[in-house]
Amino acid sequence: MILVPTAVWCVAYGLMSLAWALGAPGFPFGDGDSRGREMGSLLASAHPVPTGVALGCGALIAAATAVWAMRRPGRAPGVVLLVCAAALLAVVPDVRLLQNLAYSFSGFFGLVDRPVLNQALCVLGAGLLARSAVVLLRPAAVDAGRWLTIGRWATLVAVLAPLPYALQRAAWNLGLPLGVSQRFVDDLAADVAAKGLPAAAAWMLVIPDVVGVLLTLGLIMRWGERFPRWVPLRGGRSVPVWLAVVPASVVSAAVTIAGLVVIRFAVEGGSVSATAAPGLLWLPWGLALGVATYAYAERRRDSESSTNRTTVGAVSTNRAD
Repeated sequence: MILVPTAVWCVAYGLMSLAWALGAPGFPFGDGDSRGREMGSLLASAHPVPTGVALGCGALIAAATAVWAMRRPGRAPGVVLLVCAAALLAVVPDVRLLQNLAYSFSGFFGLVDRPVLNQALCVLGAGLLARSAVVLLRPAAVDAGRWLTIGRWATLVAVLAPLPYALQRAAWNLGLPLGVSQRFVDDLAADVAAKGLPAAAAWMLVIPDVVGVLLTLGLIMRWGERFPRWVPLRGGRSVPVWLAVVPASVVSAAVTIAGLVVIRFAVEGGSVSATAAPGLLWLPWGLALGVATYAYAERRRDSESSTNRTTVGAVSTNRAD
């Protein structure tokens, strides 16, 4: 049951946060995060005592709520857990989550440090909290037709929103100064070389976008529910729901968080540069992908429930005969 690992995570992170408040080493915010301010961290000026107490108490409240939900499931604990998940995602992570996710496709992990690992840990916790909330809040019956319509519109937005960034990056990789100076493009190429990566690694910030668009389409297409016949070993079989939902949820969270940072920088700066303009679409992209993923999960739940009911009915009929 999802509530058990949720409670365990909350207790563990809560105790670790309280330990920071008491002076334990490893505080991943404020002075413990040298890149926090430039990366848009809301906790760039945080101090161990108040921050550790706030995070610790919040996590322990969430743990108590999860235990409460084990004994008395209902909407009230579901709402509390959902608020905790949203607060955790809104406060702790920043754009580095998406940055390192993109760089990982080229095998570069040089920017992964303690603050980034802590952000990943918090996204895991937020995922557990959100999943627990969904289990507690969603209705027993599923309106598959309604979710199909919602999913189609959300998928359309999630497919179109990342394209401007991919096109801009592709132009830069080809040496075309789209919206920037030629020096900016040359500096990007030099930065890739400085990281010890081949020039082709720059395309790892474009290829995931293109692949992501194709996989996003799977949330509303037949091959997103059943593997095509040509897929080795799994061809023709049902796609496990988690195989689509987990990666899409991670990307949705990372993109949404990065989108919030971009918009905050734009508001604080009073203007948007050509390099940041495509990032203004990250927030609607992330939110739309999240909605499309949830719609997919609900439709699959309805489909599997219908299959189970049909199977049970057939077995009962055979026994009666």
